[in-house]
Amino acid sequence: MKSPTIRAAVVALLLLPVAACAGSAQKGGSGADRDTLVWAFGVAPNSLDIAHGFDTASTTIQLAVLDTMVTLDAKGVPAPGLATSWTQPTPDSYEFTLRKGVKFTDGTPLTADDAAYSLSRHLDPAVTSQAASYFTTVKKAEAVGADKVKVTLTRPNPAFLAVSAIAWQVVPRKLGEAHPKDLGSPEVGTLGSGPFKVVKFSLTSGTVLERNDAYWGPKPALRRVEIKTILDAETLRMAVRSGEVDGTDILTPREARKWTGLPGVTTTFYPANNIAYLALAVGNGPLKDVHVRRAIAHAINRKALSDLMTGGRGSLAKTMLPLPQITALYGDDVPDFPDHPFDLAAAKAELAKSAYPDGFTMSVPYASGTDGATVMQAVAADLAKIGITLNLEPNPADKYRARVMEHDRLSVQYANLTYGTPEPVEVLPDMISRGAAEPQGFNFSGYGSAEVDARLDTLASATGDDRKKQVTALLTEIAEQVPYIPLFHSSSAIALRDGFTASVGTWTPSFFTITRPAGS
Repeated sequence: MKSPTIRAAVVALLLLPVAACAGSAQKGGSGADRDTLVWAFGVAPNSLDIAHGFDTASTTIQLAVLDTMVTLDAKGVPAPGLATSWTQPTPDSYEFTLRKGVKFTDGTPLTADDAAYSLSRHLDPAVTSQAASYFTTVKKAEAVGADKVKVTLTRPNPAFLAVSAIAWQVVPRKLGEAHPKDLGSPEVGTLGSGPFKVVKFSLTSGTVLERNDAYWGPKPALRRVEIKTILDAETLRMAVRSGEVDGTDILTPREARKWTGLPGVTTTFYPANNIAYLALAVGNGPLKDVHVRRAIAHAINRKALSDLMTGGRGSLAKTMLPLPQITALYGDDVPDFPDHPFDLAAAKAELAKSAYPDGFTMSVPYASGTDGATVMQAVAADLAKIGITLNLEPNPADKYRARVMEHDRLSVQYANLTYGTPEPVEVLPDMISRGAAEPQGFNFSGYGSAEVDARLDTLASATGDDRKKQVTALLTEIAEQVPYIPLFHSSSAIALRDGFTASVGTWTPSFFTITRPAGS
């Protein structure tokens, strides 16, 4: 999801907003205290632990509070974080040197054992980590000295450092072992060594961060960040306009015109590291039939849908990778992948080859009040033209998210996922590995096999032209078998009142660390 550059972002289920407005807006954003930022998400953060909260809102907070062993620089290249340096003694191992003198915000020293544990925990089935697919090639992580951590892989993995910059967030071993299932919850919280510390975390009344004055790195310009959740897009826009909220990143490209003209507000758009798509549950009734899936792909007017959802600030997706990853891998020499262009005659012909030539009816839940609702209504209208009836069932966004993450009665799901590296191996295991088809995984299609898993394992250590060849083969299979229908790539945006400035890049891990009072 980067090449035109990408946002240092986190895997995000933008289709699946959560919960209700976190408290009522209060006057006094940029006007009351210039080093206090009042921020609003359109989706509630659900965990301070990436193992249980791998979504945009949650991870934005996590990366302001928790340090990672490595970071990504402005070009997306791994750079020092908690680790000042690392070596690769063998193709399948890394040895990291830990930064000296780092402490958690309670004053406890951060140790090599904490760092090793914080990676190993994602491999523990008892944790059921949502980030587990990032570390499928990790065999073990261990402290091998007071300031040394060794990571042994099952095979070489060129993407290991890049994905570690997102998901290898370091917490105290003692805290993590005591709370394998509920670390990061409002009841337990978390403990980090990052530029901010959490002083309040509530799913209903919001989150408050304060600057960690003992932070080992550059101190944030902001003293305090107050975080709200405002689900309704127009309510959020009015809150920013009035000054009740200083900034937000949850504004959709199709609403750009409403935001760019707001007095006293600067809106900045930048290329997103995303792929929006439909997942077709290949084990569910008619969706088992590949001809049905191809018929659905032909019947959807993806160009019209892309224009509708991106407001002209996006592009049609032609394969199941974000644009920056496509460019990083292929450059200008992108293969012509099999496609299913909008063609109702072709759709009807494919349906005629299926076991459902006269069409069928299927119940499809969706998250009400979200972009997913708009997409699913358009999809249902398109499919009705070939005899496929989708009975759309609105669900509260939080309940829908929980249901989808549990893989409960999956059918046709809209998703818009944002990733954090230029590595295809960050995305493909999410889409087609059998492990990701389990609850808390992101393979909502259920597509996969032992053979596909073996190919993903081989891809993890591939380089050069062989890497391109293997990715191309997997993307071609996805295009032919249609467990997914790529829809569009969009832009991300940040809106800030004029009392604040920020230099947002595609690899920016957290808005809170780069936002500062204007003129400071």
